[in-house]
Amino acid sequence: MAIVLEDRADPRTAIAEAVLTEVREVMPKDLVSQLSLDSSLLELGLDSISIMDVVNRIEKQFGMRFREEWLYDMETCADLVECIARHTGPNAASEPPASLSPIAATIAAETPAAAPGPIPEAHYDVRLFPECVAFHQRLATTAAAGLENPFFRTSQRVRHRVTTIEGREVVSYTSFDYLGLSGHPAVIESAKAAIDQFGCSASASRLVGGNHALLDELDEELAQFLGTECAIVFPSGYGTNASLFGHLFGEQDLILYDELAHNSIAQGAVLSKAARRSFAHNDAGAADELLRDLRSQYRRVVVAIEGVYSMDGDYPDLGQFVEVKHRHRALLYVDEAHSVGVMGKTGRGLCEHFGVDPAEGDLWMGTISKALASGGGYLAGREKLMRYLQYTVPSFVFATACSPPNAAAALTALRVLRDEPDRVAQLRDRSRLFLKLAQDRGLDTGNSHDTPIVPIILGNSARCIQVSHELLQRGVNAQPILYPAVRESAARVRFFITAEHTEEQIVRTVDALAECLA
Repeated sequence: MAIVLEDRADPRTAIAEAVLTEVREVMPKDLVSQLSLDSSLLELGLDSISIMDVVNRIEKQFGMRFREEWLYDMETCADLVECIARHTGPNAASEPPASLSPIAATIAAETPAAAPGPIPEAHYDVRLFPECVAFHQRLATTAAAGLENPFFRTSQRVRHRVTTIEGREVVSYTSFDYLGLSGHPAVIESAKAAIDQFGCSASASRLVGGNHALLDELDEELAQFLGTECAIVFPSGYGTNASLFGHLFGEQDLILYDELAHNSIAQGAVLSKAARRSFAHNDAGAADELLRDLRSQYRRVVVAIEGVYSMDGDYPDLGQFVEVKHRHRALLYVDEAHSVGVMGKTGRGLCEHFGVDPAEGDLWMGTISKALASGGGYLAGREKLMRYLQYTVPSFVFATACSPPNAAAALTALRVLRDEPDRVAQLRDRSRLFLKLAQDRGLDTGNSHDTPIVPIILGNSARCIQVSHELLQRGVNAQPILYPAVRESAARVRFFITAEHTEEQIVRTVDALAECLA
């Protein structure tokens, strides 16, 4: 039954009792002794989900409905009590309280009242969602222009770098399998053996029963390979980035990221409540200037960069960003999805390439789905932080663990990489050959250098689709990258080189590309 405040002599006392009771139910038990009306909800260990759980229970008790903007400046239990008091009982305020921030008050004032009459079909019929309608119109326009959709091409068979598509064998440049380990006999055999021992699925999150010996071994050997104190394997690389930023950084913090950072980093920043700013691509000086102006305004500040940028095939000067980190007492987050197995003499990534101690960074993120021939992600760094994240990051705690065959494949691929470093050298040789031949033909390869990612920039999305189709007819599979993934002026056909590509295949591919562009 809802509490009726006008029947109580001191309504705020009843509200305070209810708020403290509900907060006590969801907060960590070892912090209960610190609970008071002035307690910070975040410092009490409540994340956004826990706070909403409290709000939902409060709504039932007091027969009210919170508006989203009321929660924007909610920092303490007292703030929650004040909000409830303002909006319940006979003297309930009909407008947002004066104490709300100007942004929150503006949003509240601009929130439209429910319009009378029937609800438009586009509000509930998924077929009529404006974004869906616009998307299908774009597909229709592409088809009307005679351009074949190049996406979701189906492979019937993949062997080394030759893929069978629609019954034809073509040389493929669409794979992240940089070292050619996904088809390595030892990797395949270990995946099969893992199925026999553990089954096809972990069947639970690692926290509650999906952990197994292969994952523990992979954690340990990844940390040894990377040179960090600790590493933990996540079920998804994208989910690692998207979840981590919102978990470690909040309203008092700043996330500073490269303007060309992967979508998962940008989305992670958006999903957090932290302030966020991008800086010019690979420009440590620009990041330094921003921090010079902004650092003092925030609690935690993290600078997020990538080891190799998957659209452009270039990479940052790690030493410069380490200097920026130390100068401004910031954190450094490096996404090495495309640099582990690629950069450094033995494929250990950006630190090996630049001769930087991994301890100079704070969070090293990567995937086991690229050079390590499997599927999933990882975080590596200081052991105390990693152990905390192991128990708290939503994308780890609430997601089914990496499957046994995937873990086994990554573990064996890591061991093969360690034992056969010549694969990294061969990858580098093949990549340099492709880049040189393309540049000799006068093709625009952008900023690509010393990596197996080579874009051929055409600056026109329709032209990229056409070239991709023509290449397929010539026995080459390469995907276009179109607006809005990149600027229209930077639309491109992208090539991923692997250690398994032969010199003959690369020469033939560049010849075919030049013919298409002639």
